[in-house]
Amino acid sequence: MRLSKSLVAGAVALTALVTLTGCGDDGGDAAAGPLGGLPKAETMADVQKAVLDRGVACDQLGKSEDAGYMEEEANDPAWGIQERAVCTDDAGRSVTLLLIGDMAKFQGTLAKKRSSFTIGQNFAVAAESDYAGQSLMQNGLFTVSCDPDDRQDVPSGFEIHDGLVKGCFLTNYDL
Repeated sequence: MRLSKSLVAGAVALTALVTLTGCGDDGGDAAAGPLGGLPKAETMADVQKAVLDRGVACDQLGKSEDAGYMEEEANDPAWGIQERAVCTDDAGRSVTLLLIGDMAKFQGTLAKKRSSFTIGQNFAVAAESDYAGQSLMQNGLFTVSCDPDDRQDVPSGFEIHDGLVKGCFLTNYDL
């Protein structure tokens, strides 16, 4: 009887540990570290919902747009982008959504470009509107910046975490 109680207690402890650490999640590196607390999307509809849940309109979701922001990059394997779509905010401005298949590749390419994006655990969002970008940041997304000069622009009191790639960092400040 004592052995079975110990086994049950051990199984409960192991289950709690797996649940709290995120082990077993197939998100790879994105499931660990600061990315682990960010929202995750399985489909483009999930990315749209994540944007909507953070107070930004995302109407008329479609796979292409005349402007074509990030269209070429979405077809370049170096970026690690799984899918690209575009929607419009309340003012009719474009919001580009990227479902990322490999966040380390995405950050690696951003590092080469010294660029930044608003991200979730496995997606990125680029909004034309400053208001949309601020709303996304204030409601649980991060900016990944791969421009080392940006780090000094983050005011005190905001989070800063190392990215998945050397030279990149994550922050809850809208750069």
